[in-house]
Amino acid sequence: MPERFSEERDDRLMNSLIQNYAIEMKDKDGVATGHFFCDRDGALDVSKEVVNTHFSKEKSQQSKLLLDRFDETWNHFDVNHDGIVEVGRMPQFLRFLLGNALAIDLQ
Repeated sequence: MPERFSEERDDRLMNSLIQNYAIEMKDKDGVATGHFFCDRDGALDVSKEVVNTHFSKEKSQQSKLLLDRFDETWNHFDVNHDGIVEVGRMPQFLRFLLGNALAIDLQ
């Protein structure tokens, strides 16, 4: 966990993303690099959590939002089509997914 996200007073969303959903890249010798990314599965898992928490609609509408928007959002952010998105871009990813970047309070 990068020190700037390790304390409770720090960015809780980034802390959760890194701790629960991200993977840390390793160099060619298998040493952790301190660079964190979400793969598609991790992005989908955090998207489900955020939609269930911040998208105040019925469960069927939450599922429809994920079905309708996840692939579009993933393709928008995975610009190199290498199957990963930098963890630092995931807050924007989640806002894009929900469709209104200014109306939700992700922390």
